[in-house]
Amino acid sequence: MFKLGNKNSFGIDIGTQTIKITELSNRNNQFYIDNYSIWDDDIENVIQEKDTDISLSAEKITKIIQVMASEAGMNIKQAYISLPSYLAFFAIIQIPILDLEELLSAVPLEARKHIPVPLNTVQLDWINLGKSITQDQYNILIIAMPNSVISKYVEISKSLGVVVKGFDLDCFSILRSMALPTTQTCILDFGARNSTVMVVGPDRKLQTIQSFDFGGNHITKLISQLRQISIVEAEKIKKQNGINGQDAEISDFIKKKINNFVKNDIMRLVKQSDVMTGKKIENIVLLGGASKMTGMKDYIESILHNEFPEYNIHIDIAYPINNLKIKNLSDKAKFEDIWRDLFLSTGVALRNYIE
Repeated sequence: MFKLGNKNSFGIDIGTQTIKITELSNRNNQFYIDNYSIWDDDIENVIQEKDTDISLSAEKITKIIQVMASEAGMNIKQAYISLPSYLAFFAIIQIPILDLEELLSAVPLEARKHIPVPLNTVQLDWINLGKSITQDQYNILIIAMPNSVISKYVEISKSLGVVVKGFDLDCFSILRSMALPTTQTCILDFGARNSTVMVVGPDRKLQTIQSFDFGGNHITKLISQLRQISIVEAEKIKKQNGINGQDAEISDFIKKKINNFVKNDIMRLVKQSDVMTGKKIENIVLLGGASKMTGMKDYIESILHNEFPEYNIHIDIAYPINNLKIKNLSDKAKFEDIWRDLFLSTGVALRNYIE
């Protein structure tokens, strides 16, 4: 999607607060992370963020990537770049049963009613989710990425002297990089400033997706206000205490925010998916930096058990695909921990081998 036309494959993930690069190789369908680099500056700095002008310039981002590549000894001539889903517009629309040629004309016409900006300001893509279970029509997932976002990424790649082999929405990078159950599954990418929730079927195909303005930094800022301390101090307390720490006030505060997010946003999307697909979600998989918070998995599990007993949903932490390793690293636990920082840059680099 949004594709433009080395022996190794490079994936670049420019997030809200971090930049990550993965260098990947393929040996007989065994994928190796040969090299990687992570840039994570002060928590108060923003690389880019939705609905705000606060962001680093393309020039600044270019310089950061140049330093990252130089220090890691990477010679990047071509790369795949992950685009953040939270900057895109999503909607599910209904279209009558038509042949492909007619769909190509009908989808943009219907999309105009659901995308809150002029279509000439976005790159429009769509996925046919199949026939509706309630009506004689197709459910179509439309995706619109602002031209301004793509233009900035193109400017960065040109300044780097890097040929972009393809742009990839991060939701598809995730699906390429992580192992998934062969059941109806909800994936929660709990990021620093935004969280993305998506539902995929047993065939690993995306069925619905939504981004929320809620993330780990949101909790950090609220702790900062609660205790009248700096953001840096609040982040340290959040990480040390987590959901089950000794500071009961902080634990209860975090629980309240997570509880609201799960009940009001995640489960709403789960219920909508159940109605749309006629299939019950059986698994929720957690990833993203905030998912590492102590006690997160068990707490979400308790919310579902106590508040939604009619659902039998298994909660798990995300794991990488089986045929992925880090070069010269045999410690499985350490590899999985590193991968959880690199899942997007690795997933987009895998596009060179897996479409």
